[in-house]
Amino acid sequence: MSTLSFLKAIVIVSSLTEQQRGNPLAPLLERDVHLFDLDNTLYSPENAILEQIAPRMRRFISNELGISIEESNLLCESYYQQYGGTIRGIQLHYPSVDLKKFSDFSHQVNLDKVKKATMLKDALRAFKKSRYVFTNSPLAYATRVLKHIDLYDCFDGIFSVELTGYRMKPDPHAFNTICQHFGFKASDAAFYDDQVSNISTAKALGMRTILVNRSDVNQHDACYKTEDLPSFVASLTK
Repeated sequence: MSTLSFLKAIVIVSSLTEQQRGNPLAPLLERDVHLFDLDNTLYSPENAILEQIAPRMRRFISNELGISIEESNLLCESYYQQYGGTIRGIQLHYPSVDLKKFSDFSHQVNLDKVKKATMLKDALRAFKKSRYVFTNSPLAYATRVLKHIDLYDCFDGIFSVELTGYRMKPDPHAFNTICQHFGFKASDAAFYDDQVSNISTAKALGMRTILVNRSDVNQHDACYKTEDLPSFVASLTK
């Protein structure tokens, strides 16, 4: 593990044994299942894919509900804060809205400037643990993005928002459902995500947690923190 990679991985070691302190990554290597968020985790936030999705969501809601863009902005933001995603709020408060139509329209993004994740691909292929994508995004979009960045074949499965019934992260239901779906316990898993609220739920359920690509966040309860996921994953194989 390079010095740079080590410095980018902030480790909470207070509960580790003396043997584990010799290798701060040992608690992760004890976990046989590794769950990776998609957006802004498997690719850099600099790609600004989510910045394309948000305006499309707001436009759809504005047209569908007959409200102004400003009102739609407020509604989408409040649902995101309350439920972890706008689509969950729409499901609960406007059940007549076609969620598939909403999701398909919102996720029609341009990926032309998004580069392949070559270094992360190499690291994931060398990492001999079970790996799943755990995303609040729909399956069609997740599949398209993973294929575009050349990571589709690096995972054993994709757990998309449809499989949660739109009770998405950070709701514990989403975490419990993925465990049931793929047949493992939370205590078997490590979880990589860019959202502090998702990290908190995962940790409370017994997962080891890694906060990814959040140089702007200092206050968190993640077990580890990195702004360089390819190097971090690669360090797990050394």
